Amino acid sequence: MLLQILTKEDVDKCLKLCPKMEDGNKTQPLESVKKNTESVKVADEIRNLVASRIVNNPFVDSVICPNRVSVNFYNNYTEGDYYNKHIDSFKAEPKMNHVYFDYGFTVCLSDDYEGGEFVLDNEIGEIPFKLKAGQVLFFPIIYPHSVNKVTKGSRKALIGWLSTNVSYEQSFVLRNLYEVNAHAINNKQHNLAVKSTLVQNYLKKQWGR
Repeated sequence: MLLQILTKEDVDKCLKLCPKMEDGNKTQPLESVKKNTESVKVADEIRNLVASRIVNNPFVDSVICPNRVSVNFYNNYTEGDYYNKHIDSFKAEPKMNHVYFDYGFTVCLSDDYEGGEFVLDNEIGEIPFKLKAGQVLFFPIIYPHSVNKVTKGSRKALIGWLSTNVSYEQSFVLRNLYEVNAHAINNKQHNLAVKSTLVQNYLKKQWGR
């Protein structure tokens, strides 16, 4: 799912506080899988900003119901950089805490690039996404994914993961209820909006525990 969560001012702040990047292969044990630069030194101000925008987004709150959001690092792809198909680690650091993630996300911080599509490999095949500055893409962590080679410009992003007690199947149900709510509100069907919101809120409470 692709959502706009950051304003231009938010993006500018993220870029202003972006630290010096290092070789991205330091975070990937396999050779020749990726070519980019990264930094794990994300300022607390940026971590809090992005996490707040995510958990307070009505769609994310209603459909994914996150209980932990981790904003982990910056990355940057310039011309010729790429990240071949891979699977993210399900377990958070430090591993002794036994915290597992359910979704990955990438928050785009630039528009001035060509190529660099985020490619998600799921049941219906490989789906490319071209993100714009301020947009976030959420994806189930079980799916392999990649970043196509950048052919021009610079693709900057923030990367993270989140946890939820809501299963993917339950999230699918909540997404349908969210769409019913939106349709009822847009068509001024007040009674339907109230009843569908009641059902959704109850299911969020039960499933999100």
